[in-house]
Amino acid sequence: MTNVTFERDSRHPLSGRLRRALRALDPRWRLAAAIGWSIALVSLAVALFVGFWTMRDARAALEREIGLLYATHAQRLIDTIDTNLAGRREWVAASATLIGVRDGALGGPEADRALRDLKGALAEIEWVGIIDLSGTVVAGTDGILVGQSVPARPWFTGAFLGPYIGDVHRELLLDRLLPPLRNGEPRRFVELSAPIHDRAGNIRGVLAVTLGWSWIEALQRGTLATLKDRPGAEVLLLGIDGTVLHGSDHTPRGGRVDLSALPFATGHSVEGGRLSGLARSGGFADFPGLGWSVMVREPVATAFRTADRASVSIFTAIALGGLVATLASVLIASGIMRRLQRLAEAADALRTGRTTGFVGPRGRDEAGRIGRSIASLVHTLQQANADLSSINERLDARVEERTHEIERLSHETRAAAIVRERLRISRDLHDTVAHTLLGLLTQIRLIRKLVEVDPSRLPDEIRRADEAAQEGLAHARSAVSQLRYSPVRDDGFGPALARLVAQIQDRTASILSLSVAEAADAMTGQTAETLYRMIEEALRNAVRHANAPGIAVTVACGGDAAGLVVTVRDDGDGFDPQADQANHFGLLGLSEQADLIGAALSVESAPGAGTNVTIRLERAP
Repeated sequence: MTNVTFERDSRHPLSGRLRRALRALDPRWRLAAAIGWSIALVSLAVALFVGFWTMRDARAALEREIGLLYATHAQRLIDTIDTNLAGRREWVAASATLIGVRDGALGGPEADRALRDLKGALAEIEWVGIIDLSGTVVAGTDGILVGQSVPARPWFTGAFLGPYIGDVHRELLLDRLLPPLRNGEPRRFVELSAPIHDRAGNIRGVLAVTLGWSWIEALQRGTLATLKDRPGAEVLLLGIDGTVLHGSDHTPRGGRVDLSALPFATGHSVEGGRLSGLARSGGFADFPGLGWSVMVREPVATAFRTADRASVSIFTAIALGGLVATLASVLIASGIMRRLQRLAEAADALRTGRTTGFVGPRGRDEAGRIGRSIASLVHTLQQANADLSSINERLDARVEERTHEIERLSHETRAAAIVRERLRISRDLHDTVAHTLLGLLTQIRLIRKLVEVDPSRLPDEIRRADEAAQEGLAHARSAVSQLRYSPVRDDGFGPALARLVAQIQDRTASILSLSVAEAADAMTGQTAETLYRMIEEALRNAVRHANAPGIAVTVACGGDAAGLVVTVRDDGDGFDPQADQANHFGLLGLSEQADLIGAALSVESAPGAGTNVTIRLERAP
């Protein structure tokens, strides 16, 4: 046995020392290693945090720099396009003026010669034509479209209002008549037109010019040439709805770009893994532009490749420094933690049962005090474990009881929410469909009477019934819209009331007035929305039933600074509030809504004395 052990040690002299060294570095076996690793990890975490913070700032600065570069190139390109379009529009208008002042008919050899000269002036012109006032093409380059009737074309009708530029589109007829392109793709055109005036200033016809797409492609290539050091960048020309008018290999023409998530002015953003610079058309001089946008963008991985490589290098250096710090920390902590190691060995002996008593290192330092404390705590811990088991059992029972109570309250809350929603829908149906159906029913009964009494009045009454049905349909649609749209939540209490009063004023002869306290103007939330619906119902009742010359709505702070008082007062017919209202749900709906928000509702009225509806809240929403 001794010989075997000696032979293994002599054959592998380093294996034992290597295992001991690795065990000394293992934090599961050595507290010194755990302390060393902890110090190293804290140092590494701090270094990584500083490095990450620094690289984040550097990346943000790089993003701003590249984004500003892309936005600048995009702005330059869209400005060039707007300038070119504005110049071509003025050129077409000037050419139309020259054609108009010459004598003779609009068509003929002289007109053909003038059109050839115009077409030769700009390489991107595909076709030039003269159209008379009837919409017939009387002259066109290469005889294309001559004799065709084009009165419905937007560029023809738009020219009568002044120089016209139409958005890019395909012209199928003109595309078939012109020679095919080399790449076989269909042509896309930008159409310009201007009125042809005679010497007296009267319109004789329209000059139409169709531009091809070659000049746009040339401008895009020029922008890409300035970005040759950014090979991953692409330049896109977008329509007003985000349609790609001219794209790239990665983003072909006809795709869509969501412009709603991008800045409305010149700027940059990071969306969808791409760094984008965007510039929107602002027009030039009196030309408002076509609403186009230019986007220059590049994948983030390509744009930040240099910064990412630098980040990897920095983090690698920090990690290596942390490893060196770990090894040094373990060696330093080993000498400090020897007494704690003996304390651990004594604890292991107690745990495994090799001894019944705890014998730790003696002394007045931390290790000695811990050893003495462990011996006295063993019995206390055992008793505490028993007490904790008993407490856990009681806690489990209480948790189960509370869980059942919470489930019951949840069911009750859902049921109450359903009841509130049903009441709200009932009020909305009363405010719209019920009123309209009542008016329609009255009209139908009148028609039935007129059939027997005065048939000559039937067409007028049927027309009124039709108008009542149309009004009911509009009210029903409005009610459905209100179920989806919350004016108070979206606009605020004051603006929503102002819009409501303006809408009602447009539909009635009554004079409406509104006064809203400044403190209540910006209220939102469920209580404010319920107040809005109550005021809406009170106004609707006053307009339909009171025949009131004037209606006043007031929202003021009450006596208490936190309170609110809402009044809707009219000087109309009035009514008896004590009369039977069983078949009229307006007052009932107001009462239910007041209860819903904890408000006090009072309705004061008498026949011939008008009506005053008051809503009081102790605390403003």
